[in-house]
Amino acid sequence: MYHITTEQIEAFLTLAQKKNYREVSEMLFITQPTVTKYIQKLEKELGIPLFQRSTQSVELTEEGSLLFDTWFPLYRRFLESAAEVQQIASARHNQLTISMLRDYRGDVRPETLTDGFEAYLAGRDLPAIPLSFRFLSMREQREALQSHQIDFSFSLGFDYDNLQSVQAQILSRKKIYALLPSRHPLAERKEVSLGELEDETFLVLSPTESFSANNVTATMLHRYFRHPRTRVMTNLQSMAYALTQGDGITLGNRRFLSESTEASFIEVPVTELLNAGYEETMAYTAGDMNDRKKWFLDYVLEKYIVSDVSETE
Repeated sequence: MYHITTEQIEAFLTLAQKKNYREVSEMLFITQPTVTKYIQKLEKELGIPLFQRSTQSVELTEEGSLLFDTWFPLYRRFLESAAEVQQIASARHNQLTISMLRDYRGDVRPETLTDGFEAYLAGRDLPAIPLSFRFLSMREQREALQSHQIDFSFSLGFDYDNLQSVQAQILSRKKIYALLPSRHPLAERKEVSLGELEDETFLVLSPTESFSANNVTATMLHRYFRHPRTRVMTNLQSMAYALTQGDGITLGNRRFLSESTEASFIEVPVTELLNAGYEETMAYTAGDMNDRKKWFLDYVLEKYIVSDVSETE
């Protein structure tokens, strides 16, 4: 195994091009004796002379020329790759990590968010800021925010009130419907009352996934039904699957369903809930606000925030 240092390689490649020890020492910021030492150690390690030296010139030997032709592109690529890794690390350090709620189709989408924020920064002569996206459940979003694994989360407006140092900004309000399978007897109705849904099984999120959502739904159902029938779902994905299997109905919005299953269900307004709604929010930790986060926050509030339910449907 050869014991060759990058300093020896750099001295060899530079001397092969400059053919002058003084110029090499000036370029590499080392003394001429150090250049000589690097070349001598490299030749000794390889067991071959790399240069023909005279008082007038320094020329590569045949072996030295072959070695230069092989090493030069490799060393250049080595330097380029080191620079690329540094750029990646720098970009990762400067990027913002955004969490989107898994299995929910909100107003804010990764592709439009990325393109819009890029244009926003460019229009104000601000440096580019890469966005990295993670798709998490509601519980995972809360945990990631508190542990500073993400900078912003886009989710439903539940469970943020009691999170220390986390602020939530309402972006829009969405109407609540009864989500019924398309073959349901009430699916063709323009409006239904909760009384007509009394015998249905309601799918609700587990308190582990969202304590607030579970509590709000349970309170609503007990207000209108003496003994409501409910089935607890782990997350939105399991809720959507249960809906496709006909295991119940839910109070929500088509955004809870994937595009592939959306056609299987009908949104039917509920008389008692015509003025009810839920909130889409952006949450973030306020204690570590910096320029990058402030610019992103300003962009989102300028682009997406609305206040009226009717504007969002």
